[in-house]
Amino acid sequence: MNNKIKVAAYCRVSTDYEDQLNSLSTQIKYFTEYISNHDGWELIEVYYDEGITGTSVKKRDGFNRMIKDCENGKINLILTKEVSRFARNTVDTLCFTRKLSSLGIGVIFMNDGIDTRDKDGELRLTIMASIAQEESRKVSERVKWGIKRRMENGVILGCGRICGYKVENKQMVIIPDEAEIVQKIFHTYLYDGKGANTIARELNNQGLRTVNGKMWCSQAILRILRNEKYVGDLTQCKVYCTDYLTKKMVRNHGENPDKPLITVSEHHDGIIPRELWDEVQAELEHRGRLTKEGMKHSKTHWHSDKIFCGKCGKPYHINGKHTYRNRLLRCSNRARYGKTVQIDEHGNTVGCDNESVNENVLECCIKHVLEKVKYCRKDIELRLIEEIKLVQKFSKKSDTKKLKNEIEHLKEKKRNAIDLMLEGLISKDDLKQQTEFYECEITRLTEEIARNKNIEHTHKEQLERIQEYIDMVNQTENLDTDSTEIYKNMLDRINVYGGNVLEVYLTCIPFGFRVNYRVERCSRIGKFDVFVDDCCIAA
Repeated sequence: MNNKIKVAAYCRVSTDYEDQLNSLSTQIKYFTEYISNHDGWELIEVYYDEGITGTSVKKRDGFNRMIKDCENGKINLILTKEVSRFARNTVDTLCFTRKLSSLGIGVIFMNDGIDTRDKDGELRLTIMASIAQEESRKVSERVKWGIKRRMENGVILGCGRICGYKVENKQMVIIPDEAEIVQKIFHTYLYDGKGANTIARELNNQGLRTVNGKMWCSQAILRILRNEKYVGDLTQCKVYCTDYLTKKMVRNHGENPDKPLITVSEHHDGIIPRELWDEVQAELEHRGRLTKEGMKHSKTHWHSDKIFCGKCGKPYHINGKHTYRNRLLRCSNRARYGKTVQIDEHGNTVGCDNESVNENVLECCIKHVLEKVKYCRKDIELRLIEEIKLVQKFSKKSDTKKLKNEIEHLKEKKRNAIDLMLEGLISKDDLKQQTEFYECEITRLTEEIARNKNIEHTHKEQLERIQEYIDMVNQTENLDTDSTEIYKNMLDRINVYGGNVLEVYLTCIPFGFRVNYRVERCSRIGKFDVFVDDCCIAA
C-alpha cells in the first residue's frame, strides 16, 4: 500500500524575459529533485505559469489546474518558493490557503518559513501576503511613473498598426498608398458631405481593405476621422488601469485629473493639414449634435440641412417618398408632434402649424434670388458699402492725440498738487482727494485710447469682410442659375414662413432676401407653375 504524501509544487514568473524563463526552469528542476529525494513524498507535478501577474488568479492556468487537482484528491501538500510567487493579492492568498486547508491540504512557503498546517501559519501568512501586495502596488506605481515620463518625452508606447502609418525605430513613418486612403476619407467626409457608412461602402466597392485585410465599416471610418495622429500629434494614455489588483482597463476621456491624456503636438509628419483636421472635428461635433436632437445629417439634396421653419426654427425634412416634382418638405417639429402647438411634460414648446413646401418652389425661389444678385451686382455692392459706413459712423473713434495730451495735463496737475501740499497750501486729505480724481480721469482716458485701437482693428476687419462679399457678388456675373450644384454651394439657409413667403440667405451676402411667390396649378395635366411676385431685401 502506498502511504506516501502526494506533493506538488507551484512556480511563477511575471514576465517572459529570457532571464526570468531561465529562473522558471531552475525552479522546476529544483522542486522536482527536492520532492523526489524526500523520503515519504511522491511527486505529482510541478505546476507553473510564465509571463503572468500574481495580482489575480483569473488567467493563471497552471495555478487553477493545480487547485482543481487538489479538489479531485490528487494532492496532499503544495510547495512554493515564497508568498509573492503564490499570489500578490492578500485576499486570494488567504482564500485559497483556507480552501486548501478545508480539504486537508497544506501549503509550505519555503523562503518565508511558513507552513499553513502550523497553528500560527495563517497569521504569519497574512502578514507576508500584505507585504507582497504592498510591494506589488509600489512596483505598479514606479512602472506607471516611468511610462508617463516616457510618454511626455514623445516615446511611442502601445501604438498598434493604423492605416497610413507604421512604427519604425520608434518613429511614425508614413505609408504613401495608405495615406491616400486617409486623405480621401477626410476630404469625402468634409467636402462631399458623405457619412461614415457611405464612405465605408464606397471603399469596399473599390476593393480597398483595412490594414487587417477586413471590410471597412462606419466605426473604422470614424476612428480615422478622430485620430489625432493624422494631423501629426500624438496622444497617449487613452486607456488606463483603475486598479492594480483587478487590472480593469477603462477608456480615458481626460476627465480624471490623476489620469490626464498626454499629448505631444507636432510629434511627427502629419497626413492631414491642421486646418482640414479642425474643420472635420467641427463637422463631427455638428453632426453629433444633430443626432442628439433627433435629426439626421444629409447631403443627398442641394438643400440638405439648409431649410428651416420660420416659426419654430426647426429644420424642414422631405416628407415621405415622392417623385421629384411632388417632393414636399415639412417642419420636423410638426412631423413629430403635430400641428397643434403645446407644452410637453418637460416644459418645452412642441408642435408647429407651418405649411409644407414643394422642392420645386424652393428651386424656383433661389433661382430668382441668384438672378437678382447677378443682374443687380452694382446696387448690392453700393448697399454693402453704405451699410459699413453707417456701422462705422456710430462707432466713430476719438482723437487719440488729444486724449494723450489730456492725460499729460492731468499728470502735471497731480504733480502740482503734491507741491502745494509740501508748501502747506493744501492738507493731506485735500491732496488724497485730488489725486484720486486725477487717477480716475487718467484711467478713463487710457481705456478710451485702448477702445480706439480696438475700433481701428474692427473697422479694418469689417472693410476686409465687405470686400470679400463684393468680390463674391461680382463673381456671379457668369453664374449658371439653373445648376443645383450652384444652389448647394451658394445657399446658406432658407426660412419657410406661412402664406407663400420665404427668406433666402446666400453665403456671399450678409443679408437675406424676402420672397413672395404664388403657385398656379393646371388640374388637367397635374402640374403647376411657380411665380415670384416680389423679391426684396429682408428687414
